[in-house]
Amino acid sequence: MGNIILLDEHTANKIAAGEVIERPASVVKELIENSIDAGSTRIEVSITDGGLAEITVSDNGFGMDARDAVLALERHATSKISRASDLESIQTLGFRGEALPSIASVSKVNLKTKIKESLSGIELVIEGGKILKESETGCPPGTAIRVSELFYNTPARQKHMKGPAAEAGHISDVVNKFAMGYPNISFQLTSSGRVVLKTSGSGRLLEVIANIYGPNTAKDMLPIDTQNEEGAVFGYLGKPFLTRSGSTHQTIYINGRYIRSRLITKAVENAYHGMLMIARHPVFVINIRTSPEEVDVNVHPAKTEVRLARTGALEEFITRAVKVVLTGNRLIPTGNIGPAKVANVPQESSKQEEWKIPYPQVFPAGRVCEVPLGSEYTPPKEFAAEALPETPGIQVPVEFPDLRPIGQIECTYIVAQGSDGMYLIDQHAAHERILYEKYMEKPDAFIASEQLLFPVTLDLTHREAQLLNDTIIVFTDLGFVVEHFGGESFILRGIPAGAGKDGGKEIFLDLLDYFSQNRYTISNKALREKFLITMACRNAIKANNKLGLPEMESLLAMLAQAEQPYTCPHGRPTMIHFSGYDLEKKFKRVL
Repeated sequence: MGNIILLDEHTANKIAAGEVIERPASVVKELIENSIDAGSTRIEVSITDGGLAEITVSDNGFGMDARDAVLALERHATSKISRASDLESIQTLGFRGEALPSIASVSKVNLKTKIKESLSGIELVIEGGKILKESETGCPPGTAIRVSELFYNTPARQKHMKGPAAEAGHISDVVNKFAMGYPNISFQLTSSGRVVLKTSGSGRLLEVIANIYGPNTAKDMLPIDTQNEEGAVFGYLGKPFLTRSGSTHQTIYINGRYIRSRLITKAVENAYHGMLMIARHPVFVINIRTSPEEVDVNVHPAKTEVRLARTGALEEFITRAVKVVLTGNRLIPTGNIGPAKVANVPQESSKQEEWKIPYPQVFPAGRVCEVPLGSEYTPPKEFAAEALPETPGIQVPVEFPDLRPIGQIECTYIVAQGSDGMYLIDQHAAHERILYEKYMEKPDAFIASEQLLFPVTLDLTHREAQLLNDTIIVFTDLGFVVEHFGGESFILRGIPAGAGKDGGKEIFLDLLDYFSQNRYTISNKALREKFLITMACRNAIKANNKLGLPEMESLLAMLAQAEQPYTCPHGRPTMIHFSGYDLEKKFKRVL
C-alpha cells in the first residue's frame, strides 16, 4: 500500500492559513483587500483586544448573493480571475481565492452580506472552516465579517501572538497603509471602543497623511506627479530635513498595491543623495502606476513582494522624477519662535507679509561680528579665492530666495533679509556645499599628490594594517603615497593636493576607518566622494570666523548657484527661514 495520501480540504485550508494568516493584522489586510475589490467607498474596522478576541470588517461594496457567499469559503474560489493567463495582468488586490477559507479554518466567523438588488441578505456562521448555519437576514448592502477567537484551534500559533497592544499596533499600520493608498475611500478603525483613525474619503492624500503622521509632518511634504512611457509616479515626498532613523515612514504602492521593494526605496533615496544626514531616511508616500503586465504579484501569499519586468528603466525614472521635485523646491526648514498652533489640514498661508530693514544695518542680536562698511578685512585664504566681484545686491535664480546679508551672530551664522522674512545661514555648511560641488565637477584636480617635506609615521592596529595592505591601491588612487614600514607601521609620504600639510594624516585615518566599516558595501566611487566631502569640510570657512558684508554677499551668491543649495554634503541644512508674519505675531503687531 502506498504512503502518499490526498489531504482533505479542511487540513489543506489550515496549512494554507499558516502562510496567509500570520496574525490578526493579516486578517484585517485580507478582508480590506476584498472590500476594496468590491468597490467599497466606506470601510470600517473594529477590533477587541488587538484583534485576538474579535475583528469586524464591514463595507458598503457590491455584496454577495447566497450562492457566492457559500462559494467564497471554498479554497481557490474567486471572482478576480478565471484563467491562468489572467495572472499576467492582475488588476485587483486579491486573486488567489485563499483569504476567506484560510481565515475561516482557524477562527469562528460570522458573515453577513447583501447585494443592492436583493430585499434581504444572507448570514453564514462558520467554525473551523465548516458552515454551521445559513439563513436570510436583514442588513445594509455590502459585507460585514466578524472574526472571533482567532487561532482557537491552532494553540501553537496562538501562543506566539504578542500582547493586545502590539497586535493592535500592527493592525493600525495595515489600516494606515490602505488609507494612504486609497484616499478616496473613507476608513475608520476602532480599537476596543476607541476611534483610532477616521478619514473622510475626500481623495486628498495630504489630508490623510496629516491624519496619520500629524500636520507638522504633512506641511513639510512636497507633491510629486510625473509620468512618461515607463508609467507614472505620484504622492508626496518629505523635505530632506524630514527624516527618520528607519524606513517605517516610507510607503510604496504599485498600481494601488502596498509593497516592500528595496529597488524602489533605493531609487527614491538615490535622489536624496547628498541631502540627508548619515543613517537618516526620508519620509515619502508614493504610488507607481505601470502596466499590469510589467508586474508579477504572484510571488508570495502575502502579496507584498512583487517582481518587475524592467527594473533598470523604472529605477531611473523614479530617481529622476524625485530629484526634479527636490531640486525644484525651496528646501528650507522653518524656524520655530516659541510654541505655535498648527492647522488640522496643511495649506499655504494666505497672508504674505513683507518686512524690510534698511540696508546695510547690522542685526544687533547675540555677539554680533560687525564689520563697518569700508573697514579693512582679510577673509581666510581658501575663502578669499572663491569670492565673487563685489556687487551692490545679489542676483539669484527664481528658485533661491533673494537675500541681502545684514550681519553675523556668533561669527557663525549670517543674518539675511529676504522678501518673505529673515534667514539664518550657517556659513560653514553653505561654503561646504559650494566647495563640494566645485570638487565634484573636477575631482581629479584635487586628487593629485603633494609630497610631504617630513613624512608621517602611521601606527595602525593589526586589523587596520591588514586592510591597508589589501587595499593600498584604493588610497593611492585618491592621492595618498603610503609605504609599508614593517609590522603594523606605515609611512605617509604624500597627500592629496589641497588636503593641507597638517590635515593629511587625519583625512587618511578618517577614510581608513570609513572604508573599514563599509568595505564590502562601498564602491571606489563612493569612497572618492567621501574623500571630497571631507576635503570640502576641512577647506570651508569655519564657525567663529568674522566676515565682512562683501564676503557674505559673495558666499550667498555662490550658494544661489549651487545645484542643491539647501543642505551641506552631510545633509545638514544650510539655512533656516523665519517668516515676517511669524515675527510680527511674536511682537503682537498682528493677532
